[in-house]
Amino acid sequence: MPHHSKVGRCLIGILSSSARKATAETWHVPSAAVACRRSFHTENTRFPSDSSMAPPSPKSMKKAVIFDIGGVIITPPQSEMKKYEESLGLPKRFLEDVMVKGMPDNSFCKMERGEFTVQEFYKEYKQEVDAAIKEANLKTSKEFDPNEMFEYMTGSKLVTSMLQALVALRKNGFKTCILTNNYINDVSSKKLDAQLFLIFRHFADHIVESCRVGIRKPATDIYKIACDTMGVAPSETVFLDDLGPNLKSAREMGIHTIKVSDPTTALQELQEVTQVNVFEEQPPPAAKPDRVCHSYVNTRDGLHIHFVEMGEGPAVVCCHGFPESWYSWRYQIPALALAGYRVIVPDMRGYGDSSSPPEIEQYSQEKICADLIDLLDTLGITDATFIGHDWSGVTVWNMGIFYPDRTTAIAGLSTPFYPVKPDKNPMERLMENPGVHDYQIYFQEPGVAEAEMEKNLDRTMKVMLSGFTDWKNSEEDKDAPSTANVRARGGMLVGHPENPPCPHNMTQADVDYFVQQYKKSGFRGPLNWYRNMETNWKWRSKVPNRKVTVPSLMVTATYDSVLKPQSSRHMEQWVPNLTRANLDCGHWIQTERPRELNKILIDWLDKVHQKSGDRLMTNL
Repeated sequence: MPHHSKVGRCLIGILSSSARKATAETWHVPSAAVACRRSFHTENTRFPSDSSMAPPSPKSMKKAVIFDIGGVIITPPQSEMKKYEESLGLPKRFLEDVMVKGMPDNSFCKMERGEFTVQEFYKEYKQEVDAAIKEANLKTSKEFDPNEMFEYMTGSKLVTSMLQALVALRKNGFKTCILTNNYINDVSSKKLDAQLFLIFRHFADHIVESCRVGIRKPATDIYKIACDTMGVAPSETVFLDDLGPNLKSAREMGIHTIKVSDPTTALQELQEVTQVNVFEEQPPPAAKPDRVCHSYVNTRDGLHIHFVEMGEGPAVVCCHGFPESWYSWRYQIPALALAGYRVIVPDMRGYGDSSSPPEIEQYSQEKICADLIDLLDTLGITDATFIGHDWSGVTVWNMGIFYPDRTTAIAGLSTPFYPVKPDKNPMERLMENPGVHDYQIYFQEPGVAEAEMEKNLDRTMKVMLSGFTDWKNSEEDKDAPSTANVRARGGMLVGHPENPPCPHNMTQADVDYFVQQYKKSGFRGPLNWYRNMETNWKWRSKVPNRKVTVPSLMVTATYDSVLKPQSSRHMEQWVPNLTRANLDCGHWIQTERPRELNKILIDWLDKVHQKSGDRLMTNL
């Protein structure tokens, strides 16, 4: 049986939890005016409801797919309208019949062509309903109110299997478009509507709205606009809708049409036509480098820190580790932003488009934490939640120690909070028993690791960023990126293939972006983080007994071979306000288990910020 969430928790299965089966899994859409996205017709009238991608399969001559919203991506809202009719004591379909009367020049069609706003439609429609009630000599239990009617109709739900299909199609090189008879919303629900369309923009390449082009379905010109927008011919296009008249006019243009009565059946036909497995589990939509805002701040010591940002709300700063960049958070950025947070993701000092001074002393934790304070100061942010992975896990815990006044909360991924031991130099301890940390000793000599890793950046990234899935079934884990005995082997990459496959958790386009980033400034800056262990130890030793008191989250990874879950067992003693989570994956949590991580982060953030669950994007 399909599961329906409470109003406002509509996308838990899309971006932030395990994928649901495509059998009509749906989620409530809390938009008072969403019901208008259904198109009405005089016949059979009902409340009707990138360049980096691979080219479409040669088995299919189709190149693009158009999705309707009402009745396809969103379930039909007519049952909710019927409930409102019953509350008034009106006959079935009375309100619907009034809404379609006089088409195509009535108030409803004018609203969908953008000639009326929603408020203007409400005014006209109320007059039409009141007149029809009087003409039929009906009595109602209360006065008809268009606002109340649309409040009843907030039970419409997102069909997550359709959104998953959109992701699968884009992944396989298809152009995608959402084509909707829509309206200009100027009522109180407009923010929720805007959020809904922000969601859609992460799933589809294009959105064509009737109210923006002045044409509504089933007029053939609107299909021509959609095809032209995608740069395809009608014969190369597939169109999914639930209404016969809409499909008929599109089919007459040469578009292959699929009538949606049952999502699963429609998706099976779509799979046959496109030769794409639209039922396959897909990762969440990722932030694209050319679709995020890139900015810089200048630090007090004369450097510049590059960052990307998205969203509005409480600030959340996501900090990456080694050897990564802001792009490591690509699956978290849209989810956190759409959940109601201002997501700020820097290239940490030494990485990507941030300054990368060559001096080792420029990479102490004290200086790196100061970069984050400069970031907040420049943006006028008093405090933020810091989420850190790998090396930046160390950084965000240090923010809790040295800057609790600027820190709302802390989440560490893989990297636990380690109490400092003032009586024991960490480099001495490392030399005594390197084990899986032998690579850190190998990284100490300037120039050595740089030469190895910069020789072939594509190979380096594929080896270093491979996930648990890439090597868990290999013979004796021989393909696992080992961090032990690195000096004895003669290098970090020694023993790995010269042309390794693309990691399971990445596409070649992802690898190419990392390569592009590391071509800018190389590995000197990132490796210098490892060359400040003694300096960092002295800094932390100034306050050896200080605890992290802000709300905190520790996310461990079952198969992380270096930062093992058991290394966090001591944390409650030092981080008393701690929440824990564990994911069955390797070190690269953000890309190996993006859905699950998104849910963990957003559930925790909502508790920290005491946000209610009755929000459109709570669970992204």
